[in-house]
Amino acid sequence: MDKSGYKEKLLYIAFGAVIAATSFILLAATDVSAPNYGRYQISSWSSPTGKDSVAVGAFVLDTATGETKVVYHKTISAAETGLHGKDNLRKQFYTIK
Repeated sequence: MDKSGYKEKLLYIAFGAVIAATSFILLAATDVSAPNYGRYQISSWSSPTGKDSVAVGAFVLDTATGETKVVYHKTISAAETGLHGKDNLRKQFYTIK
């Protein structure tokens, strides 16, 4: 066997080993932890509270801990011009009381 053929085969084997090692490293670097999407779920509701009034609101559920917080609540009355309730829509979940 001549030396040039031997060196060429050795080069192909080394090149294949580098590609295999690189692919193993890249595959091992992927994140296998549980996905974080869907952790917080929001639900809205409305209900008549009287003849001319209605209550509307929304709450958020943290699916990891099971904690539920009301983030929005308004009582709207045709007789009163003011609205009563709370608005925490632009707050982070852990800061809502």
